[in-house]
Order: sequence, then C-alpha cells, then structure tokens
Amino acid sequence: MLMNKTARPLQVLLIEDSEDDAQLLLAALRHGGFEPEWDRAENEDEVRKALKDREWEIIFCDYSLPRFDAPSAIRVLRECECDAPLIIVSGAVGEDVAVESLRQGANDYLPKGNLRRLIPAVERELREAKMRRLQRLSEAKKHFAEEALRSSEERYRVLFERNPIPMWVYDRATWRFLQVNEAAIQHYGYSRDEFLSLSVMDLRPREDIPLLLQASGGKSNDGPLTRGTWRHQKKDGSIIFVAVVTQPIKYGGQKARIAQALDITEHKLAEQELTRIKMAVDFAADAIAIMDESGTSVYHNRVFEELLGYSPQQLNAAGGTRTLFVHQQVADDVFASVAQSGSWAGDAYLSGTGNRPIQLFLRVNAARDTEGRVITTSIVATDLREQKRAQGKIEEQAALLDHAQDAIFVHDLSGRINYWNKSARRVFGWTKKDVTGRRVQDILYETPEPFDEAMTELLRHGTWAGELHQVHRDNKEVLVEGRWTLVRDDFGDPKSVLSINTDITEKKKLESQFLRAQRMESIGTLAGGIAHDLNNVLGPIIMAVDLFKLKMTDPQDLELLETVAVSARRGADMVRQVLSFARGLEGQRALVRPSQLITEVQRIARDTFPKFISVQVTGQENTWSLLGDPTQLHQVLLNLCVNARDAMPNGGILTLRAANLHIDSQFAAMHPDAKPGPYVVMEIADTGIGMTADVIEKIFEPFFTTKEIGKGTGLGLSTTLAIVRSHGGFATVESIPGKGTKFRVHLPAEPDGAEVSHGDSQSEFPRGHEELVLVIDDEASVRSITSQTLTAFGYRVVTAVDGAEGVAKYAQHMLEIAAVVTDMMMPVMDGVATIRALSRLNPLVKIIAASGLATKGAEAEAAGAGVKLFLPKPYTASSLLVALRDLLHPQS
Repeated sequence: MLMNKTARPLQVLLIEDSEDDAQLLLAALRHGGFEPEWDRAENEDEVRKALKDREWEIIFCDYSLPRFDAPSAIRVLRECECDAPLIIVSGAVGEDVAVESLRQGANDYLPKGNLRRLIPAVERELREAKMRRLQRLSEAKKHFAEEALRSSEERYRVLFERNPIPMWVYDRATWRFLQVNEAAIQHYGYSRDEFLSLSVMDLRPREDIPLLLQASGGKSNDGPLTRGTWRHQKKDGSIIFVAVVTQPIKYGGQKARIAQALDITEHKLAEQELTRIKMAVDFAADAIAIMDESGTSVYHNRVFEELLGYSPQQLNAAGGTRTLFVHQQVADDVFASVAQSGSWAGDAYLSGTGNRPIQLFLRVNAARDTEGRVITTSIVATDLREQKRAQGKIEEQAALLDHAQDAIFVHDLSGRINYWNKSARRVFGWTKKDVTGRRVQDILYETPEPFDEAMTELLRHGTWAGELHQVHRDNKEVLVEGRWTLVRDDFGDPKSVLSINTDITEKKKLESQFLRAQRMESIGTLAGGIAHDLNNVLGPIIMAVDLFKLKMTDPQDLELLETVAVSARRGADMVRQVLSFARGLEGQRALVRPSQLITEVQRIARDTFPKFISVQVTGQENTWSLLGDPTQLHQVLLNLCVNARDAMPNGGILTLRAANLHIDSQFAAMHPDAKPGPYVVMEIADTGIGMTADVIEKIFEPFFTTKEIGKGTGLGLSTTLAIVRSHGGFATVESIPGKGTKFRVHLPAEPDGAEVSHGDSQSEFPRGHEELVLVIDDEASVRSITSQTLTAFGYRVVTAVDGAEGVAKYAQHMLEIAAVVTDMMMPVMDGVATIRALSRLNPLVKIIAASGLATKGAEAEAAGAGVKLFLPKPYTASSLLVALRDLLHPQS
C-alpha cells in the first residue's frame, strides 16, 4: 500500500489477540492522519521479541488477553527499559481497574467502544514522550530519588487531571468542590472557577436531593470507599446517569473525598432499548424461541406458545425444540446447516399440542463466541396459513385495483414503488416491471420538491390531496388529482403510502377553455355597454359635422371640420374593433374583390411604413370574389401588415398575395374551422424576427402581446380572428424564429363572379317633403342633432325621451307620423318593447331601429314587421337621410 504523503509515520505495537479490534484501531489512526507501521503480539514472549527488534513510539494494550494482561505488559516494558507511552484500550474493564492500571504506569485508558479520544490521546502522549526525552537529557545528572519523586507526582497528576473519567475532590463536611479534572469540566460544561464555586448538591436535580440526604443520613461523608448510581444535571440542564465511586483522601491538610463519575447514560438507554426490544419480541406477529448452547429452550414469546401450545418448561420436558419437527430428517438438516454456516431459512412443518402439523416459514440463526462455538440459537417462525390467506386476499384486491380507472400505486416512505396497477401504466406509460423498486420522484417528477412537500404534509396529517404536475414516460406533462393515504403497521408507525391519482389533464384544458369563454363573454358584455355610451357621444358629433359642412365655405373651417370628422370616425372604428373581438360584428356585406383590397392596403403601407421595409404584391389577378364587409376585411389586412411592420425593426420585405384554393374534405378534417368548398387565401408574409411555438399558441388571445407597454394593445390579432370567423373563414400561421412569419386568411369565395359592390355613390343629401318623423332616444344630444338634421332637410320632427313617451306621442299623432326612428337600448321601455307596442297600435308602422350593437338589428327585426331598416350607431346625416328616403320613397 502506498503511504499517504501527508500522513505522519508512526511506529505502533499492538498487544491484542483480536485481529478485528486491531484493524479497527489502525483504521482510526489512519483516519486521524497517521500512517502506522505496526506489529501485533499476544503473549509475553512476542512482546519481548517485538521490543528487542524495533524501537516503538507508542504501544496499545488490551487489558485482558487469554495468556497475557496489561499489568504484565507494564512490567515487561519496565524490565526492557522501554519508555514508549502505553495506552490501555479495553472494553471489559471497570473504572477501578483502569485507575489501578494508570497508577501502575499506563499513560491513558480508552474504551474500545468509544475511540473519539484516540487521536488527541496519541498526539498528547507523543508530545509528552518527546518532552520526557528532552527532560531526561537535561536532568540526567539529578539525583535518582528526586527524579523518581517527580515522576510519581507527575503520574498522580496525570491520573487525576488526564483521566478520561470526570473526577473531583470535595470537602467532606460542606460537600463543596476543592478540585476538578479536565474531563469533568468538559463533560459537565462548567468552567473550573464555576465548579469550585459549587457543591456536589448542585450537580443533582432538585427532586433527587432528598434521596441524597437520605442516603447520607444527613451526616458528613466520612465512610470508606462507596459506590452508587445517581442522576446528574449538566450546566445546559440535560440529565445524565452516572456511576459514582468515592473514597476518603487528605487534600491540603484537610479531610476530603475523591470521586469518579462514569457516565452510563448510554448504558441506561441501552437497557431501556433492550426492554423495548423484549416487549416488541413478546408482541411480535411471528413466533420466536431462543435456545442455549445445549439446545435447551430458555425463552418463548407469546405467539410461540399460542401457536404451538408449549411453554419452555413443557418443551424441555418433552425433549427440546428438535422434537417439534414433524420430520426429524428436516430437523437434522436445519441444525447441521446452522452449525456450519450460522443460519438456515425455509418452510417446515412443526407439531403443535395434539400432534397438529403446522406449516411455518422458519429463520434459524446462531450466535457464536470468540472461539466460534455456538452459544445461542434463535428460531423465528411465520405462520404461512395466514400469509397464504392474506396473499390470496391481496391478489384479489390487486385484480380489483387493476380494473380501476385511476392510477393507483404504493410506495414506501423513501418513494420506492412496490405496487403499480394497470391504469398507472396507461396514465404514465411505465410498466410494473419498469418501476418496481425505483423511486417515484425519479420517474414521475421533474424536480423532487413537489413530492417532498406533499410527503411532509402527509406525515403530519395522515392524508393529502391536491393537484400535481407529473411526467409521462414520453416526457409529456400529466396533470393529476392525487389522493394519498399514509399506511401504518401494527404498531401505528408509518409504513407506506397509497397513492390514487386521477388524470385531469384534459379536464383542465376544458376548464381553461371554459374560463376563457367566460372571460370573453364578460368582456363582450362590458364592451357592449361601453360601445353604447360611446356611440351616443360620437353620433351627434358626426351628424353635426355633416350639417356644418353645408353651412361653411371657408377652406380653413372645412379643414377643421374634416379633422373633427376623421377623429369621430376613428373613434367609431375603435368601438367597432372592440365589439368585433368581444362579440363578433356583423357589418353590411357585399361582393368584394380581394385583389382590390390588397392593392389598397399596399398603397397605405407604402405611404406610412418606414422606407426600409419593401412592400410587394404577388399572386393571381383573377381571384374569386367573396361576400364580406369591405371595411372589416380592410381592417384584417391592415392589422396583419402592422404586426409584420413591428416584426421588422431593422427592415425587411412585406409580401401580400391573394390566391384561389378549393378545400377538400381531407384538408377540412385537418383544420377544425374549415369546410369543403372554394376559398380565397390572402397571405401576408414578412422576413422579421419570427415567433416561437409557445408564442404562436397565444397570439390570438385578447390582450396578449409581446410588444412593450404602450406599443401594443393585444387586440389586433384577436380582432382579426373574430372578423375572419364572422365571415365563415379561418386563419393559419407559420413562423420560424429569426426567419419570419406567414399569416394566411382563408375566406369562403363566390367563384361565379357577380358584380362587385363599390359602396353608395350618393353624393348629395336627399331631402324630405314635410313628413313627420318620431325620434325616440334617451340621449338628449342624439335627439337634438337628429331633430336638427331632419328639420334642416325638409322633415318635421317629434321627439321622445324613452319608449313609453314615444308610444304615447305616436298614439297622439298616429295619422300624421310617417316614420319612427328609435334607439334599441333605453331605460323604462327598451327598443324591442317599443317596437312591439307601436306595431300593436299600427301594424303598418314604418320603423328605423338604431343601435351601437349589431346584435340589436336581429332583435329589432324579430320584434315586429314594422322594422324596415337598421342603422348602426354612430350614423351620419347622410346614412339617416338615405334610410328615410328608402323607407318613405322606395321607388325613387
């Protein structure tokens, strides 16, 4: 073996008969930084030979060997004039013998079961040996008697001060401490000064002082050597058990006593543990018997006697444990195996009282002494009948669990799986063979923290329930609703965990979609209310602008009015945008040419986008027409172009294209929103920064945006998708990070190519002919501007603030009123109730319904046949006058 370069070589002689104990001591020295060069001796001749062959730095000696002992070793060392330190390492020596050995010349004493002080003791003795050598060289000429006296005093001081057992000297009369050794200071936690200010009484717990006084008879302690076991209290308040030996001495000319206090707390705890073990054995589920070296039964637990019906005395009287075996050949084989290898395990039949054969699983083990002789044999017998019944029941329960839909498994407290049902394989992808013996946190969790937190709660409360994110064998996320139960053994201690897990991955997805739909419905309701109020604000502004244009001729005034008109129309467009993503918006539909839309959007993009963005148009010129709202489709293309512009902050190419596409059933099956038939595909592609897959999943959600605060509302793409779906179409997106994005809008086409509408070409406001019009609206500004507009263009007007007043005024002027213009959203009586009431008064009534919500148009039509037209708010003066003209004079 190569020597550790940092280890200190050490010449060690071991006077020890046990090879195992010698190796343990050498291992402890190596662990403490030494590299021992050693030899071992077991008797006086070997010791003398070893002392003659080599000069040793330190010697370790067992107190009692079969042919040698520590006092003899001390004598031999003296005779051979060996001054190497001698440390006694023994496990079967009392404190009196250890003290006597130290007096005879041993340098220290260490128990074999506790080598914590080994390295400090070795280092100390090496230092002191070195000092002794130096001291001998410097004081070689001093008188031998003086040297012997100093040596004796030093040994006595070492005996007291360096004794590993706490020692002290105290006054016989007052019980106060006169001196304490270092071991007492370290063990009890008091400093030397603190100790010398205390008395023996202060070391006793308060409740034990009466016992101490009773034992001493209330008199001073003047007796000879005394022994006793007491409880002591350390400075930190902890209680220990000590075996105390005291004897009288003279100290400083006064009567005193010297005491040793050996801490036997571990021994006491071991006794308690042994008692608990005996109780556990007595109440164990297995039958247990113990025999001595002769085969005589010395102990049976309760189950053994209940199972077989014999007490130890009865069994010994019948011939011993061997006679229990039904087949004596089996008994011979069992005990022959135990004598050879020390153990045997297997099934066997034992005979109970009344010659009842009982099938048992036996575990037979032998304990040997140091010479290898069997001194004790134990038999642990398990009744296989109950086990077989339990196994059958377990198999039956396991079969039932395999039919359960939930993933059920059982693991121990460290997480190792020992049961896994078929549904667990279905949910997580692992077979029972794959997971048995493996830790659940290693195969079902990305990190162990969720498992550890759940286990902490489970151990605290006995049950746990909650949601967990777990992992499928294919690394897919599985969301489960777990219900864990702590399984305990017969003594109530936690043994394992029963885990029942319901796969709620799809359920959570559906819940998320449902909550999203609810959020959209709430947003739609809020948007509808806002739109109604905003339309009532914008309506008077738009109509007033139209009136002012007719009265003003100054170019600057007209320019100012145009600015106001543009701002009002922009506000109205914003309202329609909010409604389109929230509830969907049904506008006026007409045949639209996609190529014309793309050309208009290209022109706007070229005029407004940065010059470092190139806008190109490609594709077919003979694309089919489609039926849709030109304004909304225009908004779809603009929204996509604006997103493309923002994705190219350093420039790039924006490409617009329109093409015809006939979707078949196979393509429709791959896209849930698609239906077989002719479509027009409008494509907007950019060469920008692109998007990742997780961003693509969210881009159509309202208010989701990757732009900075203040640079995006998150409504553009959600509005786009709402408009496309309202036209019966669908949208797809492809994107590669760093290479760009491509949006495709698919809209149902009209391949027959009917005439394309270009909108109303009416350039003049149509006038009335003194017809009387009833205007019903709860907004005063709307009533006022509508009345002024109609009056300015040749109509007479009657106004009402709500439906109830409107019905009353219509009844009053029924024969004169030519038409009714009514709002759909009003207090007291809304538009639907008003229309129905007017229709009952006059089935031929002519009504124009107005509202900022497109859905109110359908409600108005359903309310009565009198509704001829629907005006979306905010309407212009022109649209109002055209609607009245078409209603009252359709032939013109």
